[in-house]
Amino acid sequence: MAAAVEMDGSIMEGGGQILRVTAALSCINGASIRIHKIRAGRSTPGLRPQHLSGLELVRDICCGNLEGGTVGSTEVTLIPGKIKAGKHTADPQTAGSVGLLLQVSLPCALYADGPSELCLKGGTNADMAPQIDYTIKVFKPIVEKFGVHFDCDLRMRLVSLPVLESCW
Repeated sequence: MAAAVEMDGSIMEGGGQILRVTAALSCINGASIRIHKIRAGRSTPGLRPQHLSGLELVRDICCGNLEGGTVGSTEVTLIPGKIKAGKHTADPQTAGSVGLLLQVSLPCALYADGPSELCLKGGTNADMAPQIDYTIKVFKPIVEKFGVHFDCDLRMRLVSLPVLESCW
């Protein structure tokens, strides 16, 4: 097996986007990756439940292996296998963004050997993430022009509300 491609998770804004893009490309290309300094630019570094759920989803789509996959981990290794079609579920058990789960999983599902169903649970209108209405009304029509077709069955909206501080 070839050595894993090393990625620094603190580059640019040091958030979860480098993690999502790297994991999806690893799955598609079949190249192992090791990401370190995950979310180093955030006030709470390391994997949050929604990031872990996305990595586990990619691992499942590509029949791979995920090492270091725990909440709070600042380093993970993804060893992808063959991308398989089927029903894949992600549930971070939080209001983590379904839009961000779609970002990491849809590119992988496009390379599957048949149709896939992604059941993504979490927040539909989380802060600092694509809103579900944007995903349905803007993103979906744009990718359809490139031949990517998907249906979105929105069962319930879950909004992540900001924590408000009271000053007395």
